[in-house]
This record gives sequence, C-alpha cells and structure tokens, in this order.
Amino acid sequence: MKRFILSIDGGGIRGIIPAVFLAELKKVLEKNGVDKPYHQIFDIIAGTSTGGLISLALTVPIGRKTGGDLYDTHGGVSAEKLPELYKTFGDRVFPGNRNRVRKLIRQVFTSKYSSVPFRIVLKEIFGNHTVKEALTNILITAFDMKTMQPVFIKKRPKHAGGDEDPDYYMVDAALATAAVPTYFPPVYVSRNNETFCLIDGGIFCINPALSAFIEARKIYPVSREYIVLSLGTGTQKEEYRTERIQHWGFFNWIAPWLGVPIITAVGEGQRISTNHMLKKLPQVTLFRFDIELDREKGVIDDGSPENISYLHEKGKEMWNKGKSQISEFVRLIAGSEKQKNGKPL
Repeated sequence: MKRFILSIDGGGIRGIIPAVFLAELKKVLEKNGVDKPYHQIFDIIAGTSTGGLISLALTVPIGRKTGGDLYDTHGGVSAEKLPELYKTFGDRVFPGNRNRVRKLIRQVFTSKYSSVPFRIVLKEIFGNHTVKEALTNILITAFDMKTMQPVFIKKRPKHAGGDEDPDYYMVDAALATAAVPTYFPPVYVSRNNETFCLIDGGIFCINPALSAFIEARKIYPVSREYIVLSLGTGTQKEEYRTERIQHWGFFNWIAPWLGVPIITAVGEGQRISTNHMLKKLPQVTLFRFDIELDREKGVIDDGSPENISYLHEKGKEMWNKGKSQISEFVRLIAGSEKQKNGKPL
C-alpha cells in the first residue's frame, strides 16, 4: 500500500508560498474526485518553522461548526484559508518594515520581536488543543538548547512509540518551531517533569522530508512505497562578496543585515542534501517544489502588503511551473483513494 507524506520547509512569512500551492492543489484534487481535507489524504504531515505551523493548522481538531469559516467541515484549517493566515501574521506579527533600523539595533542585543502578539494569534487558531489531538500523524521540529539535542514533536500511534512522546500544546509547538534565533526568544516548555528551552528546528532541519520519511517507516513498516510531497518556501541566492569573507568575524557571520549568513548556509546545505538523499532511496517517490526569489525580496519577516502580494504571486508561479509533476501526483492520490473505496482503477 502506498503511504503519502506532506513535508513543508521553514521560511517565516514565506510560508505563504506553500500555502498558496496547497490551496491550488486542493482545487485540482476536488476536480479529480478527491474531496477530503489533507489530514485524511496524507498519512503523516511534517513541518519546520512556518511549515510546522501549517502542519498544525491542517490537523487542529476544530471544525467549521464550532470554529467558523476558517476551518474545514471535517476539522483543520481549510486549505483555501491558509494564505489568509499569512495576511493575519503580516498584520499582527510581522508588521512590514516599520521601525526597521530600531529593530535591527534591537536584534543585535536581544530578539527582534516579542513573542506575545504571535502567541495571541496562535491561541486564536489552536485554542487549548494539544499535538496528540492532531487529526493525523504529525512531526514538528525544534531544538532544545538545554540538552543541545534535536526535538521532534510528534503525534503517532502507540505501536510506533506514541505513548512515550511528551505532549505539547499546539500553541507552544508552533512558537517553538518558529523561534528563529535573533528573531524570536526561545520557548520554555515543561513536559513529563522536564523543562525544554526550544528554538527553531531550522537550525538543523529546515527541510524535514527525510525525518518525515523515517517516521513513516516506523508507523507503516510493511509499506513498499512512500510518496513524498515536499514544499519549499523559496530560495534566494545571497550574493556575498566572497573575497571579504576571510576577514569576517563574529558579528558578520550572525549579522541580521546580511541575512544571518551562518544560519542561511546551514539551512541551504541541509535542504539540498535532504532532497539528494530522498531521490536515491528506491522506495521513495519524491515530488519536490520550490521557486527562486528575486534578490532582496521575500524577506522572512516582512509582513507588508507588498511582500505578501509578491510571495503570493511566487506561490502561484511555483504551482504553474510544476504542472506535469502535479498531474502525476494527483493521479497517484486519486488512484489510491479509489483503491481504498474499492473502485476499479
């Protein structure tokens, strides 16, 4: 039996790119007879940072009757509403480039943003629901600065170790996976008599597709084919003057005005290596979508209407450029659903 995996990269406000893609994909799936929310289509949904936020949104156990138009009838935020979430984040969490110089100075000495407005928005979306209430298996990445260990926040079955996993409020999980160093403060969470100091999982796993595949193998060990839909949030080639890097010191490598080069380099390397490894695995069919961004556009914390509009268009561009691959992916999903329903292929 085929197992389907959805994996979404990190990238701050650039999450609107995969959000637009998923909204478009939902329309095409419906036209091909697959009228289900994503938590009923994918066997596991994984995300880092903004991808983790989308993963949680798609699986939160709130339906339209109790939660309003934001949610699907069968639970989870509706795919078509995902792009609207990022307009809310832009308005209330990343308010454009207002006070840009003051924020850059603040970022040198402490976190650029307070997490309070972010927590308020997340509370409105997730309420008091926990990760183990998610409507399908999920995997969210974070990193614990206390133990210096990766943290995988999971909902999975008992036979795969689900009883051993600490539970988290969805709000805390979303804040933790998105706590990019220098942008947001760490998130302190106590679970099972342990206290974690959590930051963005992107520092070790900006592309969680390989981790999601490994988790899927644990949950579905007898499956012979794992189909991975992996969505990027846009790539941007930083044009550093490499002849000057030999003279860089501490502040250059972590400078916000240079895009925090050390984090950018680590993230890009992990993103590329993950795609390479998954393509080499015989039991994996990888559908990877990403889009190149224009230089100095698509800043991860620029929630201005102009940047939101630009990223929305890039999401559409990523969708339009991948039409042949998308058609094949939709065919596989539709065929799998017919098999489940006992209909002839």
